[in-house]
Amino acid sequence: MRAQIAAISDEVQSLVRGEASQREQLETLLNRLNGLDARIVQVGHEVTHQLGELSGDIDTLSVRSNQLAADMGELTALPHMVDGVKSDQARLANEQARYEIAFRQDLAEIVEMLTKRRSA
Repeated sequence: MRAQIAAISDEVQSLVRGEASQREQLETLLNRLNGLDARIVQVGHEVTHQLGELSGDIDTLSVRSNQLAADMGELTALPHMVDGVKSDQARLANEQARYEIAFRQDLAEIVEMLTKRRSA
C-alpha cells in the first residue's frame, strides 16, 4: 500500500513539474507576443505619423501647383499628378491599417489558443 502511495505521489509531483514547465513556456511566449504587439503598435504609429506628414506635403504641393497653374496656365497636368499621388498615399494608409488589423486578429487567436491550452 505504501509503495502504491509513493508511486502515486511521484506521479503527481512529475505532473506538477510538467505543468510548471509548460506554464513557464506559455508565460515566455505571452511576454514575447506582448512585446511584438507593442512593437507593431509603435511601428503603426510611426507609419501613420509619416503618412500624415506626407499628406501635408502633398497638400502643400497641390496648393502651390494650383497657384502656379493659375498664374502660368501651362501646368495643368501637375494637379492631376498630385491627385494620383494622393490616391496612392490613401491606398497605402488603408493597406497598412488592414495589415495591422489582420496582425492583431492573428495575435488574438494565438492568445486565445494559449489560454485554452492553459485552462485544459
